[in-house]
Amino acid sequence: MSEYRFFLLHKLLVVGINVLVLAALTIAMYQASLSPDEFTPIFFKTLFTLLVPSLLLGFFGKRILGKRRPVLS
Repeated sequence: MSEYRFFLLHKLLVVGINVLVLAALTIAMYQASLSPDEFTPIFFKTLFTLLVPSLLLGFFGKRILGKRRPVLS
């Protein structure tokens, strides 16, 4: 893998994970707003349910990219 391609894939991974985190936050806020009496428990339950897989995807994606990092000569 070339250095340019590695750099591009790394940046796409970072942007993708950021979009997933923002989507999780938006969905959690929407779900919690449907029942204002229990806003906080519903917000945190939804947020952590969606956030954990997103962060795991980023962690494993970064590990996979790290194994394919080009050797600089």
